[in-house]
Amino acid sequence: MRALSTGLLPAVVVLAPVAPVALAAPAFAAETAKVVTGEPSSPGGVSTATCPAGSHLTGGGYRLQPDAAGPVRVNGPTADATGWSARAEQGSVVAYAVCETED
Repeated sequence: MRALSTGLLPAVVVLAPVAPVALAAPAFAAETAKVVTGEPSSPGGVSTATCPAGSHLTGGGYRLQPDAAGPVRVNGPTADATGWSARAEQGSVVAYAVCETED
């Protein structure tokens, strides 16, 4: 039995030398987190913790005071995203903001 001839030459792969590439390490700024506490609210009022200038908000929360009752009605970032606000339906609350600066 004879092998069939296609008339095509076998493919040849030529590899060219590749120059080494130096990768720079990514530049990361050191970040410093700071927790800022708002003033205790009046009963049923709002407490707001505001991040200092040069920092940005990364999160927040609240702590109910002993006189607090009922659900928390507000718990989130301020409209301008520079702080955190909290309000209990009844009683006092203290808001906390987690603020971060890049050194």
